[in-house]
Amino acid sequence: MKKLIPFILLSLMLSGCSLVQKEKTTASAENIKNVSTISKSRAKSLNDVYVPNPQVSDDTNLLLKGQTLKDEKGEVTLEGIAKLNKSYTIGPIKMKIKQIKLIKNLPTYSLMDYFHYYTESYESFRFVKVEVEIINHANKQLNFGPVAHLMTSNNEVKEFKDDFYIEYLGGEINPNSSKQGAMGFIVDHTDPSLKWIEVTTSDVLDDQHKVIAKAQKIKVDFQ
Repeated sequence: MKKLIPFILLSLMLSGCSLVQKEKTTASAENIKNVSTISKSRAKSLNDVYVPNPQVSDDTNLLLKGQTLKDEKGEVTLEGIAKLNKSYTIGPIKMKIKQIKLIKNLPTYSLMDYFHYYTESYESFRFVKVEVEIINHANKQLNFGPVAHLMTSNNEVKEFKDDFYIEYLGGEINPNSSKQGAMGFIVDHTDPSLKWIEVTTSDVLDDQHKVIAKAQKIKVDFQ
């Protein structure tokens, strides 16, 4: 029996070490998950590397009307584009609209459920993509949304809540900070083809939700 005691003790020690290691691994995995969640729930600043949206094919290289791209997320075709890189001042907010695109999207089967929430035509649909940069030049936190409403030349109206990119561009923006990203709005009425888009921003509100600058309307023609 005495000879067995060292082996029993060794077994218990190894079991304890294994349990501690397992707890550390679980905690580490949970931390990574939490960091990932935080990362996904905030907008990218101008200092961050912008990562294309995980739900849609990367259309970065679609610059000419009629161009098509296929990847693991589906197939996208550029049907209209307005290259702006134009800045607008709304009180202490400076907003640059980089470009607006009209894109036809045929998502891969695995992404159809995601788009089913936004449209019944989830197998094939068109959407307007608005790429923006926002800078808060104030020394206090503000509330602002780059697209509160979007209207097409066919009188179809979309609201902020219809954005399926969900890159957290609206809402609070910290003092002297920035956001960049895109918003995507599925449009159902594209016949006749869209000629222009009118974007209405939100008002600029301070941290007490007092209006300090009124919303702007920006009309953009497609090429």
